[in-house]
Amino acid sequence: MIKRWLYNARSFAVPQNLMPSILAVVLAMGTEGFNIWLGVLAVAGVCMVHLGGNLLDDYFDWQDELLDYREKLRDEGEKAFTDKYPYLRDGSTTLPQLRRAIAVFFGIAAVCGIVIWVVRDFDWWIAGIAALAGVLCFFYSAPPFKLGFHGLGELVIGICFGPCLICGVYESACGGLYSPETGFAWHILALGCAIGMFVTNILYTHSFVERHVDDVSHKKTLAVLLKTDRAGLTAYAILLFTPFVLVLACVATGYIHWAYSAVCLMLPQAVWLMRAMVLFAKGVEVPTDNPPKWLGPMDNWEKVEEENRYYLLRWYTMRNINTAFCLILAVVKIVLYLI
Repeated sequence: MIKRWLYNARSFAVPQNLMPSILAVVLAMGTEGFNIWLGVLAVAGVCMVHLGGNLLDDYFDWQDELLDYREKLRDEGEKAFTDKYPYLRDGSTTLPQLRRAIAVFFGIAAVCGIVIWVVRDFDWWIAGIAALAGVLCFFYSAPPFKLGFHGLGELVIGICFGPCLICGVYESACGGLYSPETGFAWHILALGCAIGMFVTNILYTHSFVERHVDDVSHKKTLAVLLKTDRAGLTAYAILLFTPFVLVLACVATGYIHWAYSAVCLMLPQAVWLMRAMVLFAKGVEVPTDNPPKWLGPMDNWEKVEEENRYYLLRWYTMRNINTAFCLILAVVKIVLYLI
């Protein structure tokens, strides 16, 4: 049962927020008040929110019958990703069961947050920020706001799973972003913004390649609102390369050690992905039979339907860049901590 719901909730996507959460805990190591268990609890809470959010998105997409638009466009010869909520389409799961699963995931996340808040004895304003993030995640796809349908989905995801995630987990693990001795941890906020851009770009990868489908289904994503390929690709480049600039800026200003510039090892993957997005906009196919190993893991690639590989190849690559970026930062922190 648990395995089935993890699969339904697309647990393969968890690394996009799991690694940033782990990174936040690692960055908190060595600070006054560090508590590994509260950090782990915060990581678990973030993962539950992510999984619950995926199911919630499926629930409202099903209600709006968005898959019908995708299948119609595919029948007309357009590219459209149709591997959506198969567990609802095959009848193995009912809507009441889906609602209960969503409640369980978000309920566990709420318990994690309450425990951390009580143990840390945080102020009420911190609980308010957490509640605001939860509301934004809920109304990403839920009516009446449906933020993801009005060009605000990418912004919401970027804020919630970027600076809010990094700063929130960091604060849970060590108790504060500010101390009289060191001042405000500006580098944590900067790294949070960098991760937020990557996470946004994971979503934007989807919305850019599916912008025609979304436009037909009246889902106004950022890619749809930008309209032209030039504007859409410019936004993609900004989200893809600015995180590297932020890290190098923190190095240049002395907020973090020069060793953190090792994240630039991920630039070749970023350049490849940018080129792949440009080729997509031009209608040029990228070989998908055997993705280059250096792009990172492509989960169960042999089982992915050929007509969906054009999207997943780019999506997995963006996810892998985010994961490796966080892993490099975490490894550098651990090495510097140990020496």
